[in-house]
Amino acid sequence: MLSSNLSAAQNKVLELDGFGSYVELPPDIFTNLTEATVEVWAKWDSFRAYSRIFEFGAAWQSMNLFNHDKTPDLRFNLYPQNAKLDRSLMHHIRVNGLLTANEWIHLAAVSGPGGMKLYANGALVGEHTNTASFADIKVSQTNVFGRGLTRNPGDQDFRGQMDEIRVWNHRRSEAQIRENMHKRLTGKEEGLAGLWNFDDGTANDAAPQAYRGKLVGNARVVTADSPADAQWVASDPLKAAPPRPPALPATGLANVPANNQNAAAWWIAGALTLIVALLTWLVLMLRRSGVGESKLLPWPASALLTEGSTAPAAVDLVASQELKERALADLTEFAKQSLVQGLYSQRNALLETQQKAQRELAELEARVVALQLPDRIQAYEKRIADLEKELETRSGEVQELTSATLLLLRRKLEEEKQLERKSSRLN
Repeated sequence: MLSSNLSAAQNKVLELDGFGSYVELPPDIFTNLTEATVEVWAKWDSFRAYSRIFEFGAAWQSMNLFNHDKTPDLRFNLYPQNAKLDRSLMHHIRVNGLLTANEWIHLAAVSGPGGMKLYANGALVGEHTNTASFADIKVSQTNVFGRGLTRNPGDQDFRGQMDEIRVWNHRRSEAQIRENMHKRLTGKEEGLAGLWNFDDGTANDAAPQAYRGKLVGNARVVTADSPADAQWVASDPLKAAPPRPPALPATGLANVPANNQNAAAWWIAGALTLIVALLTWLVLMLRRSGVGESKLLPWPASALLTEGSTAPAAVDLVASQELKERALADLTEFAKQSLVQGLYSQRNALLETQQKAQRELAELEARVVALQLPDRIQAYEKRIADLEKELETRSGEVQELTSATLLLLRRKLEEEKQLERKSSRLN
């Protein structure tokens, strides 16, 4: 039977109130780790905005684990360099709806060669190709539990409890995580770089390194049920964890090999340009034939990729899967409406063109959600530059088509840049 080594009366946990309470560890204690696993039992009392379980490093250059915005979505970030200056460095995994308030959950964040992996209750729930770890964070590293280091106005401290926080100097396998998640460690286990179980009433490290942690604000150690006891108890390890959540793709290009990311970005940009060109050609043909007064629909206002009723300060404009899905829906609707208007009177003559556009659109729907904001901007700029060169050598109807395509692309580029500036202000 899997069980805790301590009775409920003896077990101690870290309790944080979410208002200036956290644990501060000594600096630079993990900087030599080229790979690592960070494990923790955590229980959120409520989902405060971007509240960190832990963060190691510095603002915009760190490893951290937190709930996204004020939602039960879990994020694992690892920025090896200053991601504020280069958003392509914003490597992260996001799993939507994973957390439940007032319930313990075991989390394990793995980093280093082999990529980022995130486990919940012993099951893999997300992964990313980024191979960085502590040693790649080239700053003086501050280490805290329950608070973020960026200190954005919208960030809030963690409110809830934590227990059995472990840092290993190697990548733990799913079997190792599952086998040991319910066990109380002694601190002498091989490869253990730090252990905070709070059983002595302090935030000191129980591993041989004996790093001393400092309780700040109203942070305190309290007696509570062991998280392992509060969960399930079973003799079969496969039954010791809940059903495996669906393996959601990490936000961004997490599931695309690094050497294929640029190719994917250019392919999508090319597909977008092709659809815009097809729609523009349809309108030009209708104008020349004198049929109807169809015009290209203005780009939907929602294509600015705003989050609806969500407060701007609480939106992660780079990482949000919801924004990408909405952008895809807007793009799809725009293309479909334009096709319907353009083909209503001449659908027989233009049926082949319609079918081709629909095929391109179907392929685009499967790929556009993977394109991040910086990649979209770069793709639009490159395509605009190419078309401007081609415009000098074109004439007649082809020149008119190219000019119309450029107009649409420039409009979309400006919208994306406005979105990027807004994101920079929020962060």
